[in-house]
Parts: sequence; structure tokens; C-alpha cells
Amino acid sequence: MENLSIYSYLSLSFSFGLLSLLTPCVFPLIPITVSYFTKRQESEKAKPIFDAFLYSFGIILSFTLVGFLIAALFGASGINRLASNPYVNLFIAAIFTVFAFNLFGMFEILVSGSLLTRLSNFHSNNNLLSIWVMSFTFTLTTFTCTMPFIGTVLVSASKGDWFYPILGMLGYSFAFSIPFFLLALFPSAIKKLPRSGNWMVSFKIILGFLELAAALKFVSNADLVLGWKILSREFFLVIWAALFIGAALYLFGVFYFAHEKKEEAKSAIRIFFAISFLAIALNFLTATNGRSLGELDAYLPPPSNQMTHTKLQEELVWLDNLEIAKAESLKTGKRIFVDFTGYTCTNCRWMEQNIFPEQDVKDLLSRFILVRLYTDGEEKVHEDNQKYEEDKFGTIALPLYVGMDAEEKVIGQFLGMTRDKEEYKKFLKEMLP
Repeated sequence: MENLSIYSYLSLSFSFGLLSLLTPCVFPLIPITVSYFTKRQESEKAKPIFDAFLYSFGIILSFTLVGFLIAALFGASGINRLASNPYVNLFIAAIFTVFAFNLFGMFEILVSGSLLTRLSNFHSNNNLLSIWVMSFTFTLTTFTCTMPFIGTVLVSASKGDWFYPILGMLGYSFAFSIPFFLLALFPSAIKKLPRSGNWMVSFKIILGFLELAAALKFVSNADLVLGWKILSREFFLVIWAALFIGAALYLFGVFYFAHEKKEEAKSAIRIFFAISFLAIALNFLTATNGRSLGELDAYLPPPSNQMTHTKLQEELVWLDNLEIAKAESLKTGKRIFVDFTGYTCTNCRWMEQNIFPEQDVKDLLSRFILVRLYTDGEEKVHEDNQKYEEDKFGTIALPLYVGMDAEEKVIGQFLGMTRDKEEYKKFLKEMLP
């Protein structure tokens, strides 16, 4: 389970590294990279493979250093609290929204021309330091645009030490550096790529719709932590459906953006994606009645009426205070089941929507005194819950499930999510007297 967790985390980091390549701040670095390494390869002493490796390694080292510094400055619990901070989530949502409008062509995000000019002039065929400066400047220049992805990678490092932030940044930066390694190795190859035309404009606009969909998730995080209860599951899905319908109508040619050239004929690929987006939107709309969306449920807020989404609350009573649970345990002799969870924890939501509602799991849980402790809210009680989890169990990972008696003697614990219902049932049975 531990190895699977590491592999999953590396896969997540690698995927976000690839997604970061689509951010606007990256685009200006492509011509400057091509120009710089084209000049270096004009020298008889040029070492293309060595230079490309040095450049990509500098990018990886710079990003990883950022991850290490953040882990050192904030610590594991600090990263988690920073990540769940509603104002940080709203800020990230604002960044994604700005990127979306940029992709819609409403304005341009440009890297300082003077910076790029100085960077392109700072080269020497025998000066390896210039490559390091290039890679470090590359990291600083793209950091603002890539911060939402970097933040997500660091947020997912919930094991409780600095190892995971560094591991995540290694996976992230490795994926991020791959195309720039190739550009540094074969700078002339860029000239052979097909010219960007209206297809590229359309691609960016579709990305803009997806950026807005991503922004809504961060707004939802803030809404849950602050307790506004504005974005229920139903409202969230309606907005997502509207965005996908908008993307479909755009692909069908119902409307255009000002900077585009209108195309009379629509390609088969464009029509295929338009129909696909409509199908996705319909799926979202039909799920507003409480129908499960499977894996996607983990990323959605709870519905406006929790009872319609799961019958778990009708049959199980969850306390939010361990002291009350201990007192109840002394009276009844029942053991205590503690669920360390979070408002923004997707793995927690997955367990709550896919494992807990199973009738045999509910039957086992009903034999415990149930306590649910949120660790990522804004109130002091949430901070105390997180500190208790860290001090008592040596982790701040979510979810964490613990069985204990009235004296807080630990009977068993289960870290993380599982897709194996039988494994979880076995864990519960072993804690019962």
C-alpha cells in the first residue's frame, strides 16, 4: 500500500508537470530556448547532448529546490493548512480564471521583453554557467503560471515529512523539462512543426473552458472550509454542465471570439468533440438528482440535501468531540471509531461515498461510537484536531481511521483510502470486542 501510494503520487506529480506546459508563461520561453541553443550549436565545440541534459537538469533542480524550501519553511502541517486555506484556494481560482480569459484571447500575458533580451544575449559557447542561469531564470519566469499546479502537488504531500514534497517536485519538474530538453537538443526541429493556425486558437479556447471548470473546484474548497454552503453538489454540476455546453456550442460554431477567423466548414474531429462535450454536460445534469458519478464524486461538494445523496447520515450518528465520545464509551462499553477527515480531502469523500454507504460496512460502524474530526478548517478546533493527529499518530495524512477505547488506547488504525471493501471490513471487525 505504501509503494502504491508513492507511485500514485509520482504519477500525479508527473501529470501536473505535463499540464503546466499549457500555461501562458511557458510559451515565450520556447523561442528563447530555441534561439539560445541554436547559437550554442553553431560553435565547433558545441556539445548538444551535454548542454540539453545540463539545461533540463537545471530546471529539475530549480523546481525541486522550491519544493524543499516550501517544505522546510512551512513543514508538513503548514503545507496542508496553507493548501486548505480558503483565501489561498480563492487566489488559485482567480489565477485559473485569469488564465482562462487569457486563453479566450481577451488579453495577453507576456514575459518582460527586456528580461528575454538579456537572457538571449547572455551566452557563450564555453560558458556552462549561462545554461544554469537560463534554467534558473526559466523556473522563476514560469513560477507564477505554474504555481496552481505546484501547489496541488505539494498539497497532496500529506505523509507528514519533507520527503514527499521533494519527490513530488522531482516528478513534476522532470515532466516539465522533457520538451525543453528536446528543444535544447534539436533547436532547429521547431521550424519543422506545423504552423499554428485557427486550430491552435480553438484549442486554447477549449482549454479556457476547462480552466474555468478547474477554478470552480478551488472555489468549492473555500466554500466548504468557510461554511458558506453556496456551492452544493447540484449547483456545482449545473455550472460544470453550462461550461461544457458552452464549449460544445463554440465547437459547433454557434459563436466565435473576436480574434478568430470564422470557419464555414467544421472538421469531423471538431464535431466529435462538440458532441462529446454535450454528452458530458448531459451526464452532469442527470446526476443532479443524486445519481453517483463514480470516481468523480470524490471531487464534488456534498449535495444541498445530504440525505438524498447517501443514507449514511440516516443510520449513523457522528460526534465532533472526542471527549464526549470517551464519556459515552465509559457508559456503554462501546469502542470509539475516529475518522480524521478534511473538507477539501478528495480521498475522504471517495471513502464516504463508495465504502461507508455499503450496508455491511454501515452495520459494522454502527457498533462503534463514531467521531469525525476535521483537520483543515479555519477554526481553532480544526487546528487542534490536526495537532492531535500529528502528536498521537505521527502523521497528518487524510483520511486516517482509528479505533480506540475510552482511555485512548489505540486498537487499530487504517491510513488512506482503499478500493477493497473486504479489506476495510476486516479492519473494522478486528477492532470489535
